[in-house]
Amino acid sequence: MAIGVGNGIGVPFTHTVSGGGGGSFILDDYPAYAAFSLQKIKSDYSGSAIRVRRSSDNAEQDIGFTANALDSSSLLTFVGAGDGLITTAYNQTGGTNFTQTTANNQPKIVSSGSLITDPNNGLAAMDFDGTYSSLKDGGLGTVVRLDSYRVGNTSDNKFIMLAGGSSKYSYVVDGGSSSTGLNGNYGTPTLYVNNVLKSVTTRTDIYNAVSIGTASVVNHFNATPNAWGTSVKIASYWANGFHYDGLIQEFIFYNAHNTTSDRSAITTLLMDKYVP
Repeated sequence: MAIGVGNGIGVPFTHTVSGGGGGSFILDDYPAYAAFSLQKIKSDYSGSAIRVRRSSDNAEQDIGFTANALDSSSLLTFVGAGDGLITTAYNQTGGTNFTQTTANNQPKIVSSGSLITDPNNGLAAMDFDGTYSSLKDGGLGTVVRLDSYRVGNTSDNKFIMLAGGSSKYSYVVDGGSSSTGLNGNYGTPTLYVNNVLKSVTTRTDIYNAVSIGTASVVNHFNATPNAWGTSVKIASYWANGFHYDGLIQEFIFYNAHNTTSDRSAITTLLMDKYVP
């Protein structure tokens, strides 16, 4: 099956969709500033997906792709009966990678010898524990515009997804909060969930929009942090109290002014792959 969409510069293309749903190489059609995924999303990318530390002896190993998906066989063989923790999620654009050097803060990919997957789509997923697990990228803090697309699954009621330091953060999810402080030093982005625009005025509104307990694509469009000036932290705030509890399968960042039609097409391709 093929989906015809536009690339934002007036040149149409045909995006081939692999069996089971979803285009494999979204970065071919929409080159991004930074991206990590447990699926191969750029056809000429030759690196690994993640670097994993096993709990049994703290040894580490890069894990690549097979048939454009995470090489779960090699992963499980390496990890054995224990846990597998992610030390690096490799940037498939070739830029700065997403890392976590503190062992207790590393998201999990294998639990007691079993691959962690999203129960809705069956694909591999990183598990963030809602305490301190997070990833950092030193290349995002200097970006003036930071449109983001997150594929994940959570019913968490209190978290900040992106943080650039104290008082620098993306949308705040906080169930029961009437605070109208939706973000900090992030401009005035629009929030989309599964291609639906969400009108939010309080932190509870954001909670109701994004904490839906199933695989979803959350997009912060036209975000303008105006160069946060430090590494960006994913899934945890720099201070206590706002830490993501849930799964993440893919994150794509753009620093260019891609169009509204691009935004819709990118989300559609991600939904085709991940959202049942």
